[in-house]
Amino acid sequence: MALTCPRDGSPLETKTYEAKIEVDVCPSCGGIWLDKGELEAIQEAKENDYSPVGCLKCAAEMDTREYAYCSQIVIDTCPEGCGIWLDAGELQALEKFFERSQAEAGDVIPLRWRLWATVAGVFRKKG
Repeated sequence: MALTCPRDGSPLETKTYEAKIEVDVCPSCGGIWLDKGELEAIQEAKENDYSPVGCLKCAAEMDTREYAYCSQIVIDTCPEGCGIWLDAGELQALEKFFERSQAEAGDVIPLRWRLWATVAGVFRKKG
């Protein structure tokens, strides 16, 4: 049975990931379907240990940290405040986080204030 993307209906393509684990990838949106046990196998694989990336503007080594300290989304930020690098899927994950945060907070603190405080913290230079 051919698998199709739950987002856009495109047929999924089988790709080899770390440790020769076959995963199903949507060629349109980049989504990935993992069969039972594949995530655990990928977590145990030591093949593709990720190294830090450099800032596209100043070449400083980017800091890796969790966005907003409660989002469970890890992003790369320039320590000099030049910008943020988001890997595939992270922008969509952040959008979902913003929507959840807004629904949970209601009218207590306006969303634009919370977002500004978070973004300002990302670009604040270390002293």
